[in-house]
Amino acid sequence: MTHVIIVLGNKNDKYGNLSPISKSRCDLAYDLFCKKPQSKLICTGGFGKNFNQSSHSHASLIGLYLTNLGISEQVFLDNALSRFTIEDATLTAPLLSAHNTKSVDIVSSDFHIQRVKLIFDYLQPSLSKQFHCSKAFLPESERSRLEAHEAHAIQRDFQSLQTHYTPLL
Repeated sequence: MTHVIIVLGNKNDKYGNLSPISKSRCDLAYDLFCKKPQSKLICTGGFGKNFNQSSHSHASLIGLYLTNLGISEQVFLDNALSRFTIEDATLTAPLLSAHNTKSVDIVSSDFHIQRVKLIFDYLQPSLSKQFHCSKAFLPESERSRLEAHEAHAIQRDFQSLQTHYTPLL
């Protein structure tokens, strides 16, 4: 049985430089891994106009950041090349199933974690989950914008889950 830490992606620039939010998620995942070194890791994030227009997947950039912190490449499972949070859950599910995973730590940001919990609890109900949120140090106007976006996205994703998805694990 494998324990997995899932690192949810955020953004990077066109040159592949991770955003401060992405780095804070990685730093938290690194801290968790140091406490649970038997864990495997899954990094999420593919390509998209609003979050990654570089030539490398966002997940691979997260993985590179984590290996530069000292995590061995051998502990990484395949990347989940997702474009949005529901895909984070749907694309990690087969990877978790293939490794007989029963428990996961899911890493995101404080402003995002409520939606992450909604989605992962709905799509992966059989897994034991712990949710961890990094603190996003943002200007108040940006935090307000992100919190408003999340409030809308929670309603949208709740409807989408009820209408179009069934639990996967």
